Amino acid sequence: MSLQQDNSTRTRLFNAGIKVFAEKGFRNATIREICKQAGAANINSIHYYFGSKEMLYREILELIFSEYDNFDLQDWDRKTPQAQLKEMILNFSILLYKNNAFASDITAIFVNEMTRPSPFIEDLVDKYNRPRIKRHLKIFCDLLGKGATENMVRDCLVSVSGQLLYYSFAWPVFSRLFPDYSPKKDHEAWANHVFEFSMGGIASIKEKIEKKKEKQNGN
Repeated sequence: MSLQQDNSTRTRLFNAGIKVFAEKGFRNATIREICKQAGAANINSIHYYFGSKEMLYREILELIFSEYDNFDLQDWDRKTPQAQLKEMILNFSILLYKNNAFASDITAIFVNEMTRPSPFIEDLVDKYNRPRIKRHLKIFCDLLGKGATENMVRDCLVSVSGQLLYYSFAWPVFSRLFPDYSPKKDHEAWANHVFEFSMGGIASIKEKIEKKKEKQNGN
């Protein structure tokens, strides 16, 4: 996830906001702390550039929630469900781990938002996640085939997503148990593992669906 690198006051405040919100959380962060981190003496600068502390935080969340949509999805509908799943997994692995993003302040904000949601979460989910989730649910619906229930499709998506997000939430423990592991270096191998592991699970569920249909047809 790339941030602006210019030295404008607005950019310095934005990046300082990321740092302070990651350390203090949305509710405990103060305008004074953000301005101090940015080297801005005037505490009114937050209001001038962003309107309020809340709107600065909202803009940071917009950056986080919109990042996946920057991946090129050209010809998505022409790809097989298997290829779509593999691309979805790789894209998330790049986003979360390629540049050690899991250990960044951005990820700390994301994790905080998942555990203690801000008032903005509902709008952001509707704006970014809901359209995306429809596309991803269709992958698993196509992979499982006829007979798959909505719960099966949903649970497959959640299972894959859980594998992808694991390091983001568990890194303080995992890094101490396996200190030689480098998600930055190994993110593609991790993506391939998640894909192969997930396809095995999907095949098992699909086999159960087929057996259930055979049993019903036999009766």
